[in-house]
Amino acid sequence: MKLIILTGLSGAGKTAALNVLEDMGYFTMDNIPCKIAGFFIDNVETQLKDMDINRVGLGIDIRSIHNTKEFLDFLNKINLMKINYTLIFLEATNEKILNRYNLTRRKHPLEMTTLLESIELEREIMADIKEKANIVIDSSSLKPKHLAEKIRKVAHLDDGEDINIHIQSFGFKYGIPVDIDLLFDVRILPNPYYIDDLKEKTGCDKEVSDYVMSFPISKEYYEKLIDMVMFLIPHYIGDGKKHFSIGIGCSGGKHRSVTFANKLKEDLAGNVHEAKVYISHREEEMDNWN
Repeated sequence: MKLIILTGLSGAGKTAALNVLEDMGYFTMDNIPCKIAGFFIDNVETQLKDMDINRVGLGIDIRSIHNTKEFLDFLNKINLMKINYTLIFLEATNEKILNRYNLTRRKHPLEMTTLLESIELEREIMADIKEKANIVIDSSSLKPKHLAEKIRKVAHLDDGEDINIHIQSFGFKYGIPVDIDLLFDVRILPNPYYIDDLKEKTGCDKEVSDYVMSFPISKEYYEKLIDMVMFLIPHYIGDGKKHFSIGIGCSGGKHRSVTFANKLKEDLAGNVHEAKVYISHREEEMDNWN
C-alpha cells in the first residue's frame, strides 16, 4: 500500500492537496485523529487490498493532534509495519495565512486572542512534525493549479526509484524557497539581463543558455556543482533519504538559475539511473518572467 500523509499549518492548502489525491484515485480521509489513523492502518490494510485500494491519502492537522508525541508514535507504528509512506508538510508565511483567513472568514482551530497568535502557536506546535516530513511545500507563492501540480508530481513518483530529486530555479528578489535541501547561488555569473537581445528571453532559450555557459567561471562553477550533487546522492540513498530538493537561485530567476537548473536536470536524468529527476521554474509559475 502506498500512503501519503498530508499535514501542516491551517490555511496552507492541506484540504486542496487532499482533493488532488482524491481526483487521482486515492482513498482519502481528512481530519482523522492520530490514534484512529494508527488503528485504521493496522486493521484495514488487508481489507483495502481486497477492495483493490492500494493508494491512501490521510489528512492530519492541528485539530487531530493532541500532542506531537501522539503523531510521532503514529509514524513509528507505520514504520514498524514497513508501509511505504510519504509525509508532506504544507506551510505558508504568516502574512499569506492571515490573508487567506480574512478572505474566507473562517475561524482558526486554535482560538487565541488574535489570529496571528493562533498562527504562531500552531507553527510552534507543528515544528517537530515538520522536521519529520519527507517533503515540505511552501504554498505562499503558489496558485492553486501550481500546488496541485506539485502534489501530483509527488504522488506519481516511481516507488521503484531509490531517490527522487527535485530541481527548482528561483529569483532571490522574490525570496528563498523553504522546501529545499541544497542551495546554489549563481548570482556571481555574468548576467544576460544586461544584454539587450537576451533580456526578455529566459534560460530555456538556447541563446541565453549558450551565453551563460560560454564563460570559464560558469563552466567551472557547474563542474563543481554537479560534482557536489553526484557525491551527495549515493550518501543520501544510503541514509534512507527518499526526496532531495535542490534550489538554484539568481537575481530574478529567469536567466542564470534556469540555465543551470535545466542543465543539471538533463545531466542527472541521463546518468543517475537510481533517481527520478523533475524540475520546476518558480518564477515562471508565478508569472514573474513577464
